[in-house]
Amino acid sequence: TEACDALDRILGGSATEAQTGAFLIAQRVKGECAAEISGFADAVRQRWMEPVPHSVSPLLDLAVPYDGKERTAQLVPAVALTLAACGLPVMLHGDEHVPTKAGVTIGAVLGQLGVATDLSPAEAGFRLEADGVAYCSAARFMPAWHDLLPTRWEFGLRTVLNTVEKLVNPANADWQVTGFYHTKYIDHVRAAQTGGQASWIVQGEEGSVEMRSGRKTRIYGQSVDESVVLDPAALGFAERVAVEPDPDPAAHAALNGQAVNDEDCSARDQVALTTGVILSLFGSAPDIPSGIEAARLALASGRANAILQSMSS
Repeated sequence: TEACDALDRILGGSATEAQTGAFLIAQRVKGECAAEISGFADAVRQRWMEPVPHSVSPLLDLAVPYDGKERTAQLVPAVALTLAACGLPVMLHGDEHVPTKAGVTIGAVLGQLGVATDLSPAEAGFRLEADGVAYCSAARFMPAWHDLLPTRWEFGLRTVLNTVEKLVNPANADWQVTGFYHTKYIDHVRAAQTGGQASWIVQGEEGSVEMRSGRKTRIYGQSVDESVVLDPAALGFAERVAVEPDPDPAAHAALNGQAVNDEDCSARDQVALTTGVILSLFGSAPDIPSGIEAARLALASGRANAILQSMSS
């Protein structure tokens, strides 16, 4: 399409600043449409991305906002570690200082936990096979996209690019869970997801995938019939006062550490709940209560923490 051609010119460096600005304005004005989200994601995956090589299957892609969290805890690293400890390998990806939020990212938290976050795609693939979890930065697997950040900051508004970057699925995972907030665009994202076999959308905290005890979360399948509303109270999760960490990756890393170390806290509740639900969505657990029990056991046994220690060694 014309829009995909324009994105190719921008990523290839042949577009002028004025043309790039006009493209971003046009995308902002007309909003997100399913065909363009899919087209942009496919274009990036085919021409502007170096895939993460691996032989892991099944594999889950956690497609979370690249601009991070600013009001709630960034717990995706602990969720990924717990999923891997339950036998479901996870690919994580992101970038730093992404507009418009520029919040605390999974990469920043992993860095504070001692995990290398500047791996090449090949190195990330090695870690994925060794540990069952890996992180790769867009700066390494799609550098032309990463190089757009200054221009996106000058524009200063959220665009369709914020949605597309989540969906690039650098390891070509079989399964995908996408965090997304805006209800009116759910169908567009549903049509554009890139999990090879199955994909779900979680309307979690700040448009990410974390599900909070004491608050219902909507989960959308690939068809309308598959959509569900998660009620944590019905699963025995009483609402706690969740810790609102300082806007500092170290504070978020501390919460992830508490959860992975099986300390009794609201972060552990969220990690167990989120992990258990995801396990059940893909049949890695027969139902949500069984998934939650598996997650709790993975934390209590030290398996999740052992994976973190391996990743940070």
